[in-house]
Formats: sequence, C-alpha cells, structure tokens
Amino acid sequence: MDHSSDEDTEISDSEIDDYEGKIYARLMSGDLKLNKNGENYICPFCSSKKKNYSKSSLVQHASGVSAAPNREAKEKAVHRALFKYLKNGLAKSPEPGSHATPVEPQPLQNRDEKFVWPWMGVLVNVPTEWKDGRQIGESGNRLKEQLSHFCPLRVIPLWTFRGHTGNAIVEFGKDWNGFRNARTFESHFAAGGFGKKDWIGKKNQGSELYGWLARAEDYNSPGIIADHLRKNGDLKSVNDLAKEGARKNDRLVANLANQIEVKNRYLQELECKYSETTASLEKMMGQREQLLQSYNEGLCYSFC
Repeated sequence: MDHSSDEDTEISDSEIDDYEGKIYARLMSGDLKLNKNGENYICPFCSSKKKNYSKSSLVQHASGVSAAPNREAKEKAVHRALFKYLKNGLAKSPEPGSHATPVEPQPLQNRDEKFVWPWMGVLVNVPTEWKDGRQIGESGNRLKEQLSHFCPLRVIPLWTFRGHTGNAIVEFGKDWNGFRNARTFESHFAAGGFGKKDWIGKKNQGSELYGWLARAEDYNSPGIIADHLRKNGDLKSVNDLAKEGARKNDRLVANLANQIEVKNRYLQELECKYSETTASLEKMMGQREQLLQSYNEGLCYSFC
C-alpha cells in the first residue's frame, strides 16, 4: 500500500477524524491496497516493522495503535482507518485460510460452566500514559466504538486513585443475544492470539488489547477486575438461566391463568346481575300491563 504522498505532512489532533476519513475512503475505493505475504498481512503504516499478521491479529494491531494515547496524531488516524476498513470492508469477504471478523464461537461444551451475569467481557492491556500525575487512557466510548462489531452495551474503564489501570469491563446485557456477542468477542481475541491464555502465558504482551468472557475464575480472583465483577454481577451457568427462564414462564402462565379465572368469575357475576335485572324488568312490565288492563276495564264499566 502506497501513501507516500502524505508521509511528510503532520496533522493535529483536531484533524484526526478528517484524515481518518480520507485514508478510509482510499482503502474502500481500492486506491490504497492491503499488502499480503502468503496468507498473512503486513501493516501498511508500520513500514519499519515488516511483521506478518493474520487478519484478526492485524485488527488487534490497528485497534491497539489507534487507542494508544502516546502515538502521533497521524499514526492514530491511519490505524483507525485501517481498523474501520478491516471491520467494515475487508471483513465482508474473508479469504480462504484466514479468520473472518468477528470469529464465530464454538458450541458450548459445558452448560454448567459458571459465567458472570449479566454477561461481561474483560479487556486488558489498554494503552495508558502518565500525564499530570496520573495514568490516563482511552474513554469507555472510544473503546466501545472499537468493539462495535461485538455489539457491547457499554465499556467501563477501571480506575484507581492512580488513574487508568489499563483494564476495562465490556457489558453485553442479560439476554441470549448478549451471550452470543460476548462469546464472539472472546473467540475473536482467542483466534488472534490475544485471549486469556495468551495474556497469562506471554512474558511480553506488547501493546495489543487482550480480551475474554468473564468466568468464575475472574469473579473469585483478587484485584480491581474481580471487585467490579462481584459488585455488578453474579455467577450463573447456561443451565441456571434456562431453569430460571422456565420457572418465570411457569409463573407467567400461572399468573395469566389466575387472571383469566378472575375475569371469568367477574363475567359470571355480570351475567347473574344481568339476569336478575332482566327478570325484574320483565316483572315490572307485567305489572304495568296489568294496571293498564285494570284501568281500561274500569273506564269501560263506568261508561257502559
């Protein structure tokens, strides 16, 4: 990919969005092309580091650089454009042998495994920098935008008195669509080599984001992540929620049946009152007829 015509020009932070849009438009139009090395990709904006990436790894790279607060404005802009292109453009037509974005989760093996509910994802290694006596990093809204293809409801960066911890919680809601989105989030990071096992196993995690679906181990561990999970969620399995759903349905059916019974009794009472009123009215009409007949007979007797 050749963007040499723009390499010597610097931009300010206020120009990031415009420059991102310009690069993204060139990517989408084919004016700028993504270079490949076999089945892998090379970041076109990191010319000094000819590192090969799988498609999902390149997405993580672009996301990490664009979120890093200590990067130059142009670096952020071009990597934001690359991330957007990989998400919206290239991801629509995955090539053989490469991971599509997002990666579909595998069928759940253990329906009794405990997850944090409402469904939450853990995001670590969020880039931070020391500024004005504290650590600062990307906002929740910015991180949510980067993870938008997983449909998170909210992203909450975790802070202490020292500032941004480099960790965040991704909220996916309570329903089954949220669970699927959370598992897709986890599968995507794992496929690119940025899952929980990769985070624990690597001595040098680099600048990329790592993410996974919060489980019992995360919930019961010490630290700020577990504190947030325990404060805002519970541990539940798929079977637990399925049983709760069945019980709620049973209660709903019983409640509806009770309401129907109450309304039927009310209708029966109305029918009884209607019958009583009709009988009373018929009796009154009969008495009226008798009075009229007696009156008419009296008149006839007087004049005849």
